Amino acid sequence: MVSLSGVSKQKGTGRMNRSIKVLITVLIAAMVLFMVFTQIRKWHQAGIERVSFEEKAACDGEIAVLKADLESIKNELAQLKDTEEYERRVSDIFGEKTDYFSFGGGDDCNELTLQVKTFLKYMEQQDYMGSYKGIGDGQKLISDVTKSLTRSTPMLSGELEDLIRLIQNVTHLYRNLGKERVNILKSLLKSESDIIETVMAIFYVYMTSGDRCPDKVIQLPSLETQYRYAGYFLNTLAGRSYLLRRDSKIRVLVSYYAVLTIDLANDEMLNTYGIDIRPFVDHSFYEISNQKGLIYRGPYLERLAGLRAKYN
Repeated sequence: MVSLSGVSKQKGTGRMNRSIKVLITVLIAAMVLFMVFTQIRKWHQAGIERVSFEEKAACDGEIAVLKADLESIKNELAQLKDTEEYERRVSDIFGEKTDYFSFGGGDDCNELTLQVKTFLKYMEQQDYMGSYKGIGDGQKLISDVTKSLTRSTPMLSGELEDLIRLIQNVTHLYRNLGKERVNILKSLLKSESDIIETVMAIFYVYMTSGDRCPDKVIQLPSLETQYRYAGYFLNTLAGRSYLLRRDSKIRVLVSYYAVLTIDLANDEMLNTYGIDIRPFVDHSFYEISNQKGLIYRGPYLERLAGLRAKYN
């Protein structure tokens, strides 16, 4: 027979084993729950972070769009202000009739001559004219510049054959015009930068008017001389380096009119150096398309598109 103490001992051991099992089960369940909770929290946190990131990205995108719109509005307002200032300045100097951008298509010679005389008179009153400041000295300045540039023209080929030839070509304008006239021209371009497009358009039309305006009030270079300087600025290291030291707007405009001059030389069979105009037409089109602040961007591009069609 089993004693009562043995039975009691077995019952106590059984209860203890059950308690341990229950405890272990509870611990395991707690661990599982903790792991599940931790994983759920991670998923939840990841979800929150993903949503936050997406919302931030969307918000940043909207902010970027708003900033771009604001910058566009600012640019439009600035351009409008510049245009108004430009129109005021042009009207002050030239009067109301200043639309001479047809490049000699049918402009009245008397009106065109009046515009040239008006700007010469305006020039003669400016301090940057130096010793040329005074009545009639605007015409004298242009005459002196024309004579100097015609008397000695730059090299269009062979400038890289030796260092001396290259230096001569690089310093060509300074050596032939002299310090004072170079400084006057630089100051003029800087001081009149806001109206320089209209000034260059008027003088280009006048310079290329030919027999339509036979009695010129200023001495202007021949087409042969114009051609040599157009080739110099477009197709030589010295000429290109000179333009690269100028304001981007002036560089773009000089290159543009140089292209037009090469086109005229082609028409008159004067392209003696065989300069291929096509790459310069394309480059000018690209530069003008990307140059800010051009009043006549549309007409420039239209003219260049016509040259593309002509030569392609």
